[in-house]
Amino acid sequence: MTTIRFVVRRATSSDSDAIAQLSQQTWRETYLEDLALPIPDHDVESYLRTEKSSQWYANKIADPQEATWVMEDTTTGEIVAFVIVGRCEVPHPEFSRNRDGQIEYLYVRRDRQSQGFGKQLMNTALSWLEEQFPERPVWLTTLSCNLKSQKMYMNYGFTTVGEFISNVGNTERHLIVMRRESRFAIQNLC
Repeated sequence: MTTIRFVVRRATSSDSDAIAQLSQQTWRETYLEDLALPIPDHDVESYLRTEKSSQWYANKIADPQEATWVMEDTTTGEIVAFVIVGRCEVPHPEFSRNRDGQIEYLYVRRDRQSQGFGKQLMNTALSWLEEQFPERPVWLTTLSCNLKSQKMYMNYGFTTVGEFISNVGNTERHLIVMRRESRFAIQNLC
């Protein structure tokens, strides 16, 4: 009998600590190491305490209008990736808050990247968003300098439709807004 080592499952409140740790680690590796964003340490620590805390993730998991999935290593119990989706709240004039969906976060641990975990979570997230927000676009934001994530999102049919600036402390980050039309809209274009 073959045991499946990695599984996608809905997050529970008991996952919030592990998600926060993974999020903080991945955020540091991606934004500070890989992309070399010049953010002062005190701004990083403040951001991670507020925007990437265990309580912040517990609130996301508990929100009935959002969904969080994790990729779990069944042999160790470790969470190696996660995705959070819900109502759209991107800074773009064409989005509809209660009608459009958004991929808020998709993080994969560095040593587990390029193993298909991001794709599995994207497929799960997009299926849920299509059910919750039928015939509506899906939105997301990503750093303008994060070409790796943009390439993955483009492979899922996302296109860049805008940009904005967001701060971590006093450091400006340039982000882009991406949108993916619903399957219904794409089929009607053909």
